[in-house]
Amino acid sequence: MPYDDKPKDDEEMHKAAITRFAECEAYFSDEYEEGREDSDFVQGINQWDEADVAQRNRERRPSLVINQLLPFKNQILNNIKQARPAVRVSPVDDKADIDTAEVFQGAIRAIERQSKANSAYDMGASNAITAGRGWIRIGTDYADGLSFDQDIFIERVMNFESVYINPQSTSIDGSDIEYAFIFDDISHDEYKSRFPDEEIVEFATSDTAWNDENTVRIAEYFYKEFEEREIVLTENDEVLTRAEADLLIESGLLEEEAIIDTRTAKFPVIKHCLLNGEKILEKTDWAGKYIPIVPVYGEEAYVDGKRVSYSLIRQAKDPQRMFNYWKTASTEFIALQQKAPYLAPNGSFKSFSDEWENANNRNYPYLEYDVVYDENGMPLPPPMKQPPIMGSPSMMQEAIGSSQDIRNSLGMHDEGQGAESNAISGIAIRNRQITGDNANFHFMDNLSASIAQVGCILVDLIPKIYSKRKMLRILGDNGEPENVPINQGFVKDPETGDKRPAKQGEAIDGIYKLGAGTYDVVCDVGASYSSKRQEMADKLTEIVNAQPQLMGVVGDMVFEALDLPMGNEIAKRLKAQMAPEMLGDDPQAAKLQQAAQAVQQLEEQLANMDAALQDKKKNEDFANAVTAEQAQLDRDKFMVDAEKAKAEIAKIYADINKTDAETKGQSIDNIEAIIGDVGDLKEAVEMLIGDMENDVSELEVSITPEPSDAMLTQDDSE
Repeated sequence: MPYDDKPKDDEEMHKAAITRFAECEAYFSDEYEEGREDSDFVQGINQWDEADVAQRNRERRPSLVINQLLPFKNQILNNIKQARPAVRVSPVDDKADIDTAEVFQGAIRAIERQSKANSAYDMGASNAITAGRGWIRIGTDYADGLSFDQDIFIERVMNFESVYINPQSTSIDGSDIEYAFIFDDISHDEYKSRFPDEEIVEFATSDTAWNDENTVRIAEYFYKEFEEREIVLTENDEVLTRAEADLLIESGLLEEEAIIDTRTAKFPVIKHCLLNGEKILEKTDWAGKYIPIVPVYGEEAYVDGKRVSYSLIRQAKDPQRMFNYWKTASTEFIALQQKAPYLAPNGSFKSFSDEWENANNRNYPYLEYDVVYDENGMPLPPPMKQPPIMGSPSMMQEAIGSSQDIRNSLGMHDEGQGAESNAISGIAIRNRQITGDNANFHFMDNLSASIAQVGCILVDLIPKIYSKRKMLRILGDNGEPENVPINQGFVKDPETGDKRPAKQGEAIDGIYKLGAGTYDVVCDVGASYSSKRQEMADKLTEIVNAQPQLMGVVGDMVFEALDLPMGNEIAKRLKAQMAPEMLGDDPQAAKLQQAAQAVQQLEEQLANMDAALQDKKKNEDFANAVTAEQAQLDRDKFMVDAEKAKAEIAKIYADINKTDAETKGQSIDNIEAIIGDVGDLKEAVEMLIGDMENDVSELEVSITPEPSDAMLTQDDSE
């Protein structure tokens, strides 16, 4: 818990910090020492007792290390890498909304990519697996040397022993940390370069010196304080600090009478110092309300009234030592056996020494030897081939048993590493693999809790670092970047969906107020986007192999999912050949379909007009009134104009296909141009049809016979 008595000056603050540091050293020293031993052990270092190794070296005996533990550690870590936990943000109160939550998620993904956060997560998980505890930290810095804007970074902590937190912290994600230290031992030259006005002063806490003849220790110190502030409740159920309310009252946006209640509340404030063994070197305020250091725990336990964290291999160290011993003993046993392949009486190889010396290298059909007689004149036995060197069955059995003990201690069996087993069905093998994964799932679960806390810190920090109006770069769950305006009204493009800042007086479609509302953060564990994409490609490939006719329906999806060179280009060409209705709600597809329909209507109008003209030509009165030559000229003129229109139609179709192949997922400016061309063509064809109809009408008038007197008399009588 935080101290109630705040230090009054830098000297008291430094003294309080050093006292806390010493308490942390005393509390964590044993656990950190064991973690360091475990970390070395899993790398194959110090797997023998030092005294035993020294004795064996004096006796010129081997001390073999056949490390069985590193592959198991790598398997768990690589499982984590293949199913990376992902932060998910959701709104909590009525001031928050889903769209802004997605902006938070996208901003967190962008921060993770820019920071290469996967390396920070992997390092934290690796230290938790091998040493029992790892760390992730969050920092801020200027975007570049010529900017006053700051960016947020996620950083890895390689040395797990370089971080101390208050021993009273009990949460799995470190959300209750009240103070923390991150120290670094730097060279004297680097210290003088960074702090030219500071002296190197001898200082030590517990048994640890803060400086020696080569290095100087500096430490970052974060600690939490609470400030009391008055908050107010308005008649609209809005909670404001008194300072915020006063600003609104001064600006006329809030009436004093609208405040219906007030009270005093405590707000956490994070302080940051950089100190050496003698004094405080720098002081700043941290923008967020959380200390930006997140632990990643291994196996937790409560021992002798103290919370401790163990590594993966803590229980497997003795089986590994046994394995090393029995493999070494077996090697010694074999090494001390007789290695001569033949035994014979002295003098047996005198005459044929060359053949016997090369018997292991050349394939002789027979070997001769010199007969040797004993003192009684009796021939001694011929050379005898010795049996091959044999190991000790008991030693080999013990080594095999020790190897199995390692797997039993870790809960990871051969099937989990891809080895064959007695399980013959895929389901049985998968069940064994799941059993191994479940035995160590707490490492993944603890990392997920830690990454969720990273998300909480970022959700709290983002509105404070990115408090101005700006275009914020975010990433979708597929990694596609997008720029969105924050802290200002925006207008959404109806065609592309892109958002831009609204101009003055322009109606807005929405606003992302990152500082308003409360958001919850959880961490999802599952396959990464790339893994899901590959899985989808595999499934689609299986489906298409089973039903090849579906290639015309989902072929573009298959090639988009496959990680192939030119895969996207192939997908675009397949889309260009597909019926527009298969492309769903794609706005480009809809526009292309409209263009195709318009062109089809023009073709039908031209065909109908041609048919009408043919009918008129066949009319007997038309043929009698108009010379055949004039009729042919009129029809030829119509056909020329019609052919030009058809050529324009063909060009439009070509442009549609070309643009459809080139602009999938891109700008639709070319499609708009095509729509414009279709409109122009439609007007031209309508004018052509109108002219032809006028010509036909004039021809009809010209061929209509004048009424005769008899006809007029008949009409009058009627």
